Amino acid sequence: MRYIRIGIKINPWVIFSKKYTDATNPKNNFAAVMVCSEADKACPFVEGAESRIGLPYQDPKEFDNSPLKEAKYDERCRQIAREMFFIMDLVSKK
Repeated sequence: MRYIRIGIKINPWVIFSKKYTDATNPKNNFAAVMVCSEADKACPFVEGAESRIGLPYQDPKEFDNSPLKEAKYDERCRQIAREMFFIMDLVSKK
């Protein structure tokens, strides 16, 4: 479990890998963003979601035992951040 902070005026978010049926998730009025290609295929419908967005990412773990490990994880992190900011901007305008 990790905490992320997006600003000093907003409480940190607790983040962890989980299924969408986890008790901590909302039951309705949410957007489901499927970031794993396996989850994208296995969950074509997410009960309670107002929107379902498939946004699979290539896992950088293939670089775990290479000198590129840190750079590839950073690259993926930046890609996810850019795309999530874009999606949240779209959602905020609905």
